[in-house]
Amino acid sequence: MNIYRQLAEFTVIETSRLLLRPHRFKDACDMFEYSGNPQNLKYIFLAHLSLEETEFSIANNFMRNPLGKWAIELKGEEKMIGTIHFIKISEKTASAEIGYVLNKAYWKMGLMTEALSVLTEFAFEQFGLKKLELMIDKENIASQKLALRVGYQGVSSFKAANQYTGIIRNFEKYELNKSEFYRQLTNL
Repeated sequence: MNIYRQLAEFTVIETSRLLLRPHRFKDACDMFEYSGNPQNLKYIFLAHLSLEETEFSIANNFMRNPLGKWAIELKGEEKMIGTIHFIKISEKTASAEIGYVLNKAYWKMGLMTEALSVLTEFAFEQFGLKKLELMIDKENIASQKLALRVGYQGVSSFKAANQYTGIIRNFEKYELNKSEFYRQLTNL
């Protein structure tokens, strides 16, 4: 199974409250609400200084190569409130790393749990992946709790340069493999 063929088939994924869909250039204002807020990005990348920087990011980082990258839209509001995407995909090992960010105004509503849960399910059931990884800054307790809530387990700690800022940070690696995912489903 070719993962990129599968990703092309599922450019839109729907949940009860969310629409995971391709990024659009007109999402720039919505994205700038969180990408321009340093509090929102404390553990990820440096805040954008202008709307133009966000427009550049949407065009070059999301629209240019859109497969495996979704804007998170809150149904009914037609507003982009975050992104979720595969940072790295290995067809050889059938594995991927997932990254995500959510507008701070929508934290603590279970929305990222919903987005990560559905992408995890699709990764195993539709995209043919066997293992998923999350690399989480050790200080990002909320993201660690999210990982555990969705079924990921912490497997290691390491120091590395943040891929966006270059700053050396402490990270926790979380993993979930396909067999564990299905075992958890049968125990519900």
